[in-house]
Amino acid sequence: MTPTLLVGEREHRLYPLDTEKIDYIESDGNYVSIRSGDAAYIRRDSIKRLAIELAPLGFIRIERSVLMNIRAVLYAEAVGRGRFAFTLVCGSRVRSSARFREAILRAVPLAASSRRSAHDLRPGSRAGDA
Repeated sequence: MTPTLLVGEREHRLYPLDTEKIDYIESDGNYVSIRSGDAAYIRRDSIKRLAIELAPLGFIRIERSVLMNIRAVLYAEAVGRGRFAFTLVCGSRVRSSARFREAILRAVPLAASSRRSAHDLRPGSRAGDA
């Protein structure tokens, strides 16, 4: 069963967090930092476990230590060597590593084949544009 709520802690208080409103989750030692808008919450958990649990809800691993909600993406930019920079609706910017490129291209809804070049993530670009 996929959770629709995660519990995060901030200032010694526990908050139920709607997974749809989470922008990204970042590893922080034995904890994770859950980012939702301007707020940050901590939770004793791992990116690896959360990646499996939250995948059905649209979360993808974009870096070894970062799990991103694809619904929170405003736009993506190619930054070279198979990496992307994602600007989120909240204004945060997170970068991916080349290791997760294929998984990202499978998850990000593209108009054509997921084998298109990284530049094709820009709005209005066509295959073959540089």
